[in-house]
Amino acid sequence: MDRAAGRVFLFLQGPHGPFVRRLARRLASEGGEVRRVAFNPADEAEWRRAGPIRRYQGPADAYESWIEYQLVRYRVTDIILYGDSRPEHAAAIHVARRRGVLCHCLEEGYLRPEFVTYERWGSNGNSRLRHISASDIERAIGEAERPAALPSDGWGAHRAHIWHSARYHGRLLLPSRHFGRPPRRRDIGLWHEFSHYTRRTLGLPWRRFQQGRVAASLLDEGCPYHLALLQLSFDASMQAYSDYKNSASFIGDCIRAFAEGASPDDRLVFKSHPFEDGRERLRRVIRRRAAEAGVARRVLFLDGVAVLGTLLDNALSTVTINSTAAQQALWRGLPVAARGRAVYARPGLVSDQPLEEFFAAPRPPDMRRYWQFRSFLTRTSQIRGSFYSGSGIREALEALPAAILAPEDPYDRVLGPRVRAEPATPRLPAQKIPERIAV
Repeated sequence: MDRAAGRVFLFLQGPHGPFVRRLARRLASEGGEVRRVAFNPADEAEWRRAGPIRRYQGPADAYESWIEYQLVRYRVTDIILYGDSRPEHAAAIHVARRRGVLCHCLEEGYLRPEFVTYERWGSNGNSRLRHISASDIERAIGEAERPAALPSDGWGAHRAHIWHSARYHGRLLLPSRHFGRPPRRRDIGLWHEFSHYTRRTLGLPWRRFQQGRVAASLLDEGCPYHLALLQLSFDASMQAYSDYKNSASFIGDCIRAFAEGASPDDRLVFKSHPFEDGRERLRRVIRRRAAEAGVARRVLFLDGVAVLGTLLDNALSTVTINSTAAQQALWRGLPVAARGRAVYARPGLVSDQPLEEFFAAPRPPDMRRYWQFRSFLTRTSQIRGSFYSGSGIREALEALPAAILAPEDPYDRVLGPRVRAEPATPRLPAQKIPERIAV
């Protein structure tokens, strides 16, 4: 049955690796037409002729007109993208709304690592989930029980992700016949970034061994501690959905509030992100800020350890900007302070206390609400699988195409007609071709 007949899917950037290509082929097998926009040679190489491809090589200020032209010329009905805050993706979503083209947003799982996220029109800080009330969720879900199985505390398909990311960025370093030098998007150049990444990857085994011993010593001592989950400063989750521009400013806020509010017996433990590459020299930042606040002996940095679950099991609370790892803390009933915008940063789940008060007497989550919220996620936007490992991709592709082709938003399907929003159904865009387009 050609469930996708008459629909034209335009793919923008996706997760590193073969996931986008395999999803495109699955939609093509359902009768849909698939196309791709490539912004660099790595995008093009990963597509492997799964369908027609157009390269964008123009300046940033011409992109919005160019993408609008693509939607009109090829009668695009659907856009599929990964990460809604990338400049090219944010512009495409803006144009798509105006043109009546449906946007499908992929993201890492809100309940990582067992799931990936599928939403329409936005994710993370732009997710529609942030505007669905607890009362609507309760009416849709009813009572929900704690899952029997403890969720995995890892990032996910870590090795597969590293491999696909290395291949992707390696292709960017090679000469390209069609693309010039890739645009500089971060605070360092591509070669400099690659050197950081390589050095960190090669040193990971020793760092995990060494830091694992430090973590074991912390746990053996039995000292009460608050756990701060660090993120990547260049990640969209921090840049687009918080007021922080780097990890150093978050570290400074945490240490200052800890020094003012926490018990003298408490410690503050910072844990690095699994893909932290060392460019910010966080250990030096933490030492300096802790010394300035007079708490140097009570602040610890764990860099590269893979024991998040064990650390959470023994923590007093968790502080983060908007890391999805906070879901692990909520599952355990730990008080959580979220300093950015996140889908779980909801009344009753995360504390609204000033950070000093939080460290003094952290307020725990309402677990009844959390189980309802978690159950709602698994019935709507969370799809089992992974973007990176072979088995995870196969599992995700068992359910994702049906969600993309469904006439209803995944939240509407569960919320029902009482709170259903206006359906965002795909339709053919108007045929007026915009003028002054950089082709």
